[in-house]
Amino acid sequence: MDIVIRPMLWNDLEAVGQLRPKGWGDIAPQMLYYWNDPSCMTFVAERGDRIVGMANATCWGPTGWLGPIIVEPSSRGLGLGSRLTRTVMDDLHSKGCRTLQLIATEFGKPVYEKLGFTVESRYCFLKAEPEAVMEEAAGSGQLRAVQAADLPMIAELDRRAAGENRMTVLEKLLQHNGGWVVPKEDGSGIRGYYLHGAPWSPGPIVASDVEAGRMLLQQAVISEKHHSIGVSELNTKAIDYLQQIGLTIASCADRMVLGERSAWRPDMIYSRISGSLG
Repeated sequence: MDIVIRPMLWNDLEAVGQLRPKGWGDIAPQMLYYWNDPSCMTFVAERGDRIVGMANATCWGPTGWLGPIIVEPSSRGLGLGSRLTRTVMDDLHSKGCRTLQLIATEFGKPVYEKLGFTVESRYCFLKAEPEAVMEEAAGSGQLRAVQAADLPMIAELDRRAAGENRMTVLEKLLQHNGGWVVPKEDGSGIRGYYLHGAPWSPGPIVASDVEAGRMLLQQAVISEKHHSIGVSELNTKAIDYLQQIGLTIASCADRMVLGERSAWRPDMIYSRISGSLG
């Protein structure tokens, strides 16, 4: 029976949520987020009346992210992963994306390499047990709750760090979830921000200096007990601090790119948003 790839419909959400790979958490909140976000375009692979795969594309203007891309186990080995990947690549290219990026799973990496993606760096995923007792490492600055008026400063700092315009997701996280900022002592701006994440992640942490980054990590990991953080291997200061307070590296995954390299600053990113949003 032929497999048809088409845009995801509202009625597909429950079936797509059932595609959750082994070892992943509940993916239904992610799928609902993609459905509601204008930056995202999600496709499904349908065989008869069954959804057997899905892929999401997130467009940030000249840059875009692919993922997640999921194929159910019984449908692997049929080239479906490549078809889904090409579909989201075509969608992003048609919207003007010159840089395509993704986080590769063990199953997906060979597919992406054949399509021209190359490894740029790796993400480390650090975790601690829920009952872990962690010690605070105090900084000299102070946090305050994020305010709506902070959005332009958050967006500017985020553009410097990510090399992308992620305004739509930043605005949504700020409005619906809140978070924290480290203000400059003279009141002229912010040194860093932490926005409470979508249901499947702690949320982005970006800072212009190490002390601010550590203070925000402390808020997320110790005060709010988010015991799982994803960060680039290139931010050694973040990894060192997380290990210092009790987290360990549980796994790693390759960040891959096709096209122009984005001018990002991994040393400023202390926690990513997610694998599909950067």
